[in-house]
Amino acid sequence: MRMTKTFSLDVKTIIKLKAQRNQSATVEKAVNKYLAEKEDFSLADIPTRQLIAALLHRTDDVVLAAALKNQLSTS
Repeated sequence: MRMTKTFSLDVKTIIKLKAQRNQSATVEKAVNKYLAEKEDFSLADIPTRQLIAALLHRTDDVVLAAALKNQLSTS
């Protein structure tokens, strides 16, 4: 099923889009690609301090906990 939706785009984007044969398909592909990339999860996207804090609350290892606390206090 298809639906018509109106969005506000920059004039430069509209000019570039006018050169495309099927503008709707081009916009649909671009939006789907953007959303798919946004949904990808990577630990690399999580700030280091947040990862360290999460590990600190999960560990029973006293030595590891001390190292993590030290890292949090110095960064």
